[in-house]
Amino acid sequence: MKCSKSWWQRIRVLVATISLAGVTFALSSAGWAQEQNSGVPAPAVRVSVRLVLVDAIVMDNAGKLVTGLGAQDFTVLEDGKPQKVTMVSFEQSAELARALRGQRANMPPNVTTNRPAYRMPSGAPVIVLLDALNTPVRDQGRARMEMLKYLDKQLQPGQQFAVYTLARSLKILQDFTDDPALLKAAVQSFNPSVSMELQIADVDQRLPRLSGALPDSGVRSPNRDATMFLQRMQSFYEEQTNVVTDARVGMTLTAFRGIAQAVTGLPGRKSLIWVSGSFPLATYSRIIQYSADSNNDPNRVRIENLYEDKLRETDSILTDARVAVYAVDARGLVGELLGGAEDQGVSKAGTLVGGAEYAQSLQLASGSLQETQATMKQVAGDTGGKFFINQNELDHSVALSVQDGAAYYLLCYSPEGKADGKFHKIEVKVNRPGASVRSRRGYYAGTSDDQAKTTKARDTEVGMAMQYGSPGATGVTFDARVVPPSPAAKAKVGVDFIVDPTTISAADGGGGSKGLALEFHVAAYGADRKMATQKDVAIKPTLKPADFTRIQQQGLPYHVDLELPPGRYTLRLGVVDQHSGIIGTAEMPLVLEGPQ
Repeated sequence: MKCSKSWWQRIRVLVATISLAGVTFALSSAGWAQEQNSGVPAPAVRVSVRLVLVDAIVMDNAGKLVTGLGAQDFTVLEDGKPQKVTMVSFEQSAELARALRGQRANMPPNVTTNRPAYRMPSGAPVIVLLDALNTPVRDQGRARMEMLKYLDKQLQPGQQFAVYTLARSLKILQDFTDDPALLKAAVQSFNPSVSMELQIADVDQRLPRLSGALPDSGVRSPNRDATMFLQRMQSFYEEQTNVVTDARVGMTLTAFRGIAQAVTGLPGRKSLIWVSGSFPLATYSRIIQYSADSNNDPNRVRIENLYEDKLRETDSILTDARVAVYAVDARGLVGELLGGAEDQGVSKAGTLVGGAEYAQSLQLASGSLQETQATMKQVAGDTGGKFFINQNELDHSVALSVQDGAAYYLLCYSPEGKADGKFHKIEVKVNRPGASVRSRRGYYAGTSDDQAKTTKARDTEVGMAMQYGSPGATGVTFDARVVPPSPAAKAKVGVDFIVDPTTISAADGGGGSKGLALEFHVAAYGADRKMATQKDVAIKPTLKPADFTRIQQQGLPYHVDLELPPGRYTLRLGVVDQHSGIIGTAEMPLVLEGPQ
């Protein structure tokens, strides 16, 4: 759709038509629910159809891509049951990008957009995430140095990357570009910072541990008093560690969901290179008993909070957006302490174990090396990526992610069961001798009850998406026009949205009518990057069939006004589909002149 004067005239006609038709837009407080995004572009407004997309990398014994496969060559199992594959397509990212970028047109003045055609790189999208929240300062510095070395010596012409960073929130340092100077400047701007969450956990790890249980003699002594004091200190710091670990896990998983929102509108497989130092599977507390029994080992631990379900749910959101994670351990050359990149853990009997059973088999305190490696492996394996551990593996992770994203097979099937809120395992097999397949491990089938439970998490996602410097979201796509008003001491700024109807959901309103539930957000940031003002509106129109047809043909318009004094601003514009929880954001500069 091209932006032109006649296009904006059609918006005004459509607004008038909706008004004359008696369609009411009921305002309500902001609130948004979560629904899995199939990632399949629809010919009209989205409908609730459960489809599962699986990107499959098929390699031969020599590590070369296997081509020429069709539907007859693949078998897809969900929870061990064969599924009917409705589509198999051999995808090449360069062709997808070429087709999408061909839709670009020159934007009219004062118009911005978040349409994927204007963000899609020329090849497979690759994002490098420098994780300061979960990485000690010394390892952040090493990761920064290794990334600069890669850009200096190994960056291939035409390779495009985006660079993100995670501290207490997700920020974009550089959007997709193949310009080495811009990429180097972005990485150089990443200044290692102290993670308070890791510092508190580190204090707990550095406390001296009790070497044995106290005898239950009832007699006080200096040694007993000192040991009791140390036990109280351990208990206090364990509690603090668990609190900040919960917060750290929440911020990290919210950042992953933000990355999924940022690229979900881009077609094809995307790669996320996650350079991190640690990520916990669970929080623990030590069990110290003072009675003389057979279970008084002070080094025993119990699991306080297991993050496996939250982690898998987030992994599912990433894979629904077709993002594969390539996790790189920033701690350097420490040796492989667990099994292969595809395994979560192996028991003494050689049986594959995972989840609570795996955590309990380790019997480790939070932050230990084996556990954090296992969690990073799980994220990589669940999403069809890979885990890298050695200090020279950053360049390998980049090369593999680019190779994997260049060409792959896309499989599609519709599961038979209803959404049950459970994690469903996926296994892809290919009937070629010696061929191996790497793909997502499963998906989380969210229910309406799950949507209600995640309202707070969705609020956090939208808040992060509207922050200055956060990555733009492409799930809901729209164009917006902002025409600077006449000079005034306080100007009324109008923002005209038009939303792409193929990226929003509609509910059955009865009698052929359709119900929409959208939010429009406008935030103005000053030259100091602080928010000057914001406007948030939620609408829930019920559209008659004729009006719904018009919107499908011409887009959904909406107008928002806000007041601002003279100055230079960056407007952050957002649209949220409440039915699906999918977000779209865009930015544009605005200069307001004062009265002469």
